[in-house]
Amino acid sequence: MKISINKESAVPIRDQLIEQLGLQIASGTLGAHEKLPSIRALAERLGVHYSTITAAYNHMADVGLLEVRQGSGVRVASSGRKTEGDAALDLDEMFSEFVARAAERGYSTKQVESCFEELKKRKPVRRILAVDANKDFHKVIVGELSPHFSLPIDTITPTELSGDLDQMKESLVVTSLYHLFTFQKYVTDLTRLVACNIEPARVEMEAVANLPKNSLVVFVSVSPTLMHMASNLVAAMRGEEIAIRTIDRDDDQELKYIVKHANLFVCDSLSETKMKTLVPENKLKVFTLYSPSTIERIQERLSKWG
Repeated sequence: MKISINKESAVPIRDQLIEQLGLQIASGTLGAHEKLPSIRALAERLGVHYSTITAAYNHMADVGLLEVRQGSGVRVASSGRKTEGDAALDLDEMFSEFVARAAERGYSTKQVESCFEELKKRKPVRRILAVDANKDFHKVIVGELSPHFSLPIDTITPTELSGDLDQMKESLVVTSLYHLFTFQKYVTDLTRLVACNIEPARVEMEAVANLPKNSLVVFVSVSPTLMHMASNLVAAMRGEEIAIRTIDRDDDQELKYIVKHANLFVCDSLSETKMKTLVPENKLKVFTLYSPSTIERIQERLSKWG
């Protein structure tokens, strides 16, 4: 930002600032959202009192050329369009914004129409493709999603997907945010991608946190990785205050033995039915990878864009 001040001029310094900043904004030298020097920084640079800079900035903010926000400094105002983060942005406004951006980048009406024609030609989703790097999570994922959908549930690792992008054809891809960055650049149709957070197990960890010292908590799952991760979380939380045991869901002998000794059981959804026959309800917590709201998001995406 180039500013020159003539202190001998009959034009007040405040007005000199306003005129020069206004011209730079009008000419595009200063672009939308560009950050300007702080009031004190610019005052020191020009050798003027900070109140003069304040008056100039405030005037330009009043006329809509600058945005002055506590904590984020002074920036050139936006173009006046609503942004994606605006909660009031409705579908018509989003579409108008899209068309405006397309026009600014040189695209024609026919090219925009062509995009929508291609969208209408898409074949319907024929399966849900869950992406997770932990292969022994895959059976848990299939077990959790299958009861909620009539479509087949297939699983794949990010590496496998990156090596065979045709797997995404006619699929609704479901993945955690943790794995998304490894293949997102290959996704050409974002309406067929649902990125979600894996459940943080707050309820289960709260139950562990409330156990008295010298308790025994048992993790039961079909996934060794899931049990290992859970053990590490509990060890970090409680240290050696409580004992931890991991048991495969199909180890009937060990499960029947441990029931009388454990204070709390935490199992995955595939082990729930079996554990309910062995463990009192007040001693059992069931962990799920996907929350009900995530299931609803996937269902909604299929119904509206599938």
